[in-house]
Amino acid sequence: MKTKLIILLLCSFLLVVGLIVFLKLGFAKSSPPQQQKITLPSLQEQLGQNLVVGFEKKEIDQQTKEALEYIKPAGIVLYYRNFENPDQFKKFISDLQKIAKDTTSKPYFIMLDEEPGGAARLGVFNNVFAFGEPDWDHIEKGIKIMKDLGVNVDLAPVADFPFDNNSFIKNRVPAHDTEHLAEFNRQFIGLLNKYNMSATLKHFPGMGIFVDDPHQKLPDANPKNSVIDESLKIFKDGIDNGADFVMIGHGIYDDIDPNMPATLSKKIATDLLQIQLGFNGLIITDDLSEMYFIPNGKMNLVQATENSFKAGHNIVMFSHGLENTKKIFDKIISDAGQDENLQSVIATNYTKVLLMKYKLFPGSVVVR
Repeated sequence: MKTKLIILLLCSFLLVVGLIVFLKLGFAKSSPPQQQKITLPSLQEQLGQNLVVGFEKKEIDQQTKEALEYIKPAGIVLYYRNFENPDQFKKFISDLQKIAKDTTSKPYFIMLDEEPGGAARLGVFNNVFAFGEPDWDHIEKGIKIMKDLGVNVDLAPVADFPFDNNSFIKNRVPAHDTEHLAEFNRQFIGLLNKYNMSATLKHFPGMGIFVDDPHQKLPDANPKNSVIDESLKIFKDGIDNGADFVMIGHGIYDDIDPNMPATLSKKIATDLLQIQLGFNGLIITDDLSEMYFIPNGKMNLVQATENSFKAGHNIVMFSHGLENTKKIFDKIISDAGQDENLQSVIATNYTKVLLMKYKLFPGSVVVR
């Protein structure tokens, strides 16, 4: 009897030890990077993960491939200019992801501007408001199409307020009061997340106050506090309901920061979005390559990019001119070598991007 008891206790002890070892090994394999020590790569590779780039091709030629291998960007923003047909587009994205895997072992964010009722690149959400109310079956079908093609970040939904000040925003917003827009965005974000895709709230802190189109000139307005508060409620609701990205638009908000457009403003990107609204996801600029966002030509694109980083943006977008983006990239590397603050910001952004990729692409991100 005594011998059996000793054997039973020994077996129980070995079972417990084995279970502990198994759990520890399993946890080590599945632990996200924030629970492991991240060894930072070269400054060049860190900076690449601070950028999203675009280019005017339907296939990847040698020059484009070499530029992507050199910059090693966090992601690619695609447009209708890159689309010929679904089969071509799917292969195109697959080829891009092979470059990402070969160069950094981290998938690209594949970004597309596809807004229900608004901007469209593929048209998967056409007529979703044909009968007034959103056709959620149609919207979900469109999301499935995007997912199957390889898109993993939708540059939507729009969260701008108010809705009737201008034509370039009001025609892109699927609601005419804050309550219904927040409700729509909440459900749209939920559907994207259902298919492991990310939503991007835009254009923070709200472009509805402007009359001028930022594609034509830098808009400037002096919004009332009540208007900004209503706009922030829509963004806050989207943030609380799972938006991974927030895009900051080009415009000067005189009451918040009269000296800087939002894409260069620490008061907006850091103080308002990160601190006041508590956003911990990725902050991305609207396109810096062609938009009219630098007041009075006071700085070049290199300086503007560096100032965007220092203001609190994690990713800067260059939708056009890949070769010029490469030149900007080289100059920032040179500047960062003499600027410890810029180096620190680039490293912080790299880590945040890496953590987001680990969340979105579990098992596909290699921490080197």
